[in-house]
This record gives sequence, structure tokens and C-alpha cells, in this order.
Amino acid sequence: MHKTELKPTVTLTSATVDKMSRHDMLEWVNSTVHGQHKKIEELCSGVAYCQMMELLFPNCIGVKRIKTTAKLEHEFLYNLKLFQAAFIKLNFDKSVPIDRLIKGKFQDNFEFLQWFKKFFDTHSAGKENLRVPAAIAAAAQNAPKPIKKPGSQTLGNAKASPTAPTAKPDTLKTPKGAQPQGERQVSPSTIRTLQETQEQLAEQILSVEHERDTYYKKLAEIEVILNESVQNNIYVEWCNRALTILYATDDTPPAAVDDLAEEIMPALSLETDI
Repeated sequence: MHKTELKPTVTLTSATVDKMSRHDMLEWVNSTVHGQHKKIEELCSGVAYCQMMELLFPNCIGVKRIKTTAKLEHEFLYNLKLFQAAFIKLNFDKSVPIDRLIKGKFQDNFEFLQWFKKFFDTHSAGKENLRVPAAIAAAAQNAPKPIKKPGSQTLGNAKASPTAPTAKPDTLKTPKGAQPQGERQVSPSTIRTLQETQEQLAEQILSVEHERDTYYKKLAEIEVILNESVQNNIYVEWCNRALTILYATDDTPPAAVDDLAEEIMPALSLETDI
């Protein structure tokens, strides 16, 4: 299989990139992918990075695999994983700081964007009019914004609107149009019940998030082992098939999983006999 020869990121563009403001960088991203990103923090979705990698190295990711309408953290993670896998596929030694990017903080995303701009400039030399086709970018333009996590700000750390009305938890006003009967007081027992329910839901959310993070760490460790095996030419075909399943989308046919299971069982039996 022919391997793409990647060049180390040159330093000649460093001075130019370092002088670019956040607005300049954002304008460059939007013009390249026909995007409508309004903040650097929104790049945490990984969509723009995947699209720009496809421009530089076609089929290194696969346009159809990118979740262009990503709005949840696990969808951001999926896209950033695809982005990281592209570097591995191209044999380019670069570790994408996924754990930092996915938090949607400005500084982490801006610093990485500066590096990627240098990488893009280096490998786009000689390639004219590198732009995502408008038809492909249309879905990304309609992508919803990141939603809020329970008990936290948005991923972009946006401040809550100071003009947002504050609800009164202790009274229920008469609906408009109904016969006025004054304000009804909510009993203390009802308030306590609501507070207990809120606390229970918060605990359940924390439990689910903890379980999610636990399984994610296990999958991340498995991914590292598989990639190391591929790099060391150990069970390369088997590991690549496993990685394909690991990065599969919801519409991937289940046949791939069944085929892999048929290969795993004889291998396990052989190890047991030994």
C-alpha cells in the first residue's frame, strides 16, 4: 500500500500564523470549509478539522464518516478520534489533545488551531483552491450549537444572559385569562419533594457520566494497543478491522462485527490450548 510522504511542519509560516488574531483564524477556517463558526471554541466539534484533513489528503477519513451535525460531547469525541486516526493512517507523529479540545475552552482550541494552520499551509503548498465543496458544507452550516451540560455553562463557556428572567419557586400565579383568585402558595412539603427529586436526578447524571468515562478509558486503552500492534506489524489486518469497528458509525452494518468475532474465537482457542 502506498504511504503518503508527509513533511515536517515548516517554521517559515510560524511568524505569520502567530500574528493572526482569533478573528483572522476563524475567518480562514470558515472560508476553507464554508463554515459559520462564530467562536474558536466551536471547533471542539472536530468537524472543521476532519473536513480540512480530507482536503489535504482525500479519503484519509471519509467525508461520509464525519458527524457534521455534531452537538453532543460524544459526537465531538467521535470526530476528534477520526481526526487523530488520520494522522496515524498517514504515519505522521502527532498526538491530538482531544481531552483538552473537547472541553471547548478558547486557549486550548486556539493554540491547537495555530499549529494546524502551520500544518495545513505546509501540506497545501502547490494545491490550488483548497475549499470544501459547498454541497458538502451545507449540512455543517446547519449544525446545531453545542448544548449545555447539566449544571454547567455551554461548551464555549458562554455567560448566561443577564436579562434572563428569574423564576419564583415559591408561588404559582393564576394563568392569564382565568378568574383572579390571588396567588397560591406552594407548600413546604412540595418544595422539599422537588428538591429531593432534583438531587436524585443530579446523582443519576453523575453516575451515568462516571460509567461513560470508565468505558471510554477502557476503549481508549484498547485503541492504543491496537495502534501499537499495527505500527509494529503485529496482526495488522486483524487490528485494522478492530479499529474499523471501533470507529464505526451507527449505520455501519453489523456484518463487520460478526466477521471479526469469527476470527477472534479460533485465536482465543489457540491461546488456551497453549
